[in-house]
Amino acid sequence: MKERIIQAAEQEILQRGFKFTIRDLAAGLGVSTKTLYQYFESKERIIEHIVERAVAEMKEAEAAIMADGTLNTLQKLRKALVVLPQRFLFTDIRILQELRKRYPEQWREIDKYVTTSWDHIRSLVKAGMTEGVLRPFDIEIFIQIYIGALYRLMDDPTDRNTELPLEKALVQMVDLLLRGIVSPDPQVD
Repeated sequence: MKERIIQAAEQEILQRGFKFTIRDLAAGLGVSTKTLYQYFESKERIIEHIVERAVAEMKEAEAAIMADGTLNTLQKLRKALVVLPQRFLFTDIRILQELRKRYPEQWREIDKYVTTSWDHIRSLVKAGMTEGVLRPFDIEIFIQIYIGALYRLMDDPTDRNTELPLEKALVQMVDLLLRGIVSPDPQVD
């Protein structure tokens, strides 16, 4: 039943954002609100569970990338930098904006992951520098640029004058960070 509640809540969020109520959720599942409260004490706890699962999915995806022996260092780095939850719920920028605005406590879990979970990236960058496939640079500056750009992507999409979904925007951002904007063999001078 707990999983059914979570799935129903995710559908409500996709359809209506975070405006749904426990009563709406119960009605959609054909159960009483009392039944829902047996599994989750509040709407906030349901959202917290969804966020925690999304963060866990991203951590598992990162670990799988790191363990994938078929990928070279640069491939691992690129994939790790564009990890998003498998559930498409948090790839919608509007949902992320609403989560940040209406549920700051739950948002902090995502923010904590984005700002502190960089050990895999650091090790890949060090490996890339050792292998000579990455030039030496300050990884901490790179991380700050990435975080700033990611959060800017999550700001009001109308400010960006683009309709790109977060996933595609993130891929382009990472491509710019890894490749830069200069063509191979440029005629600069």
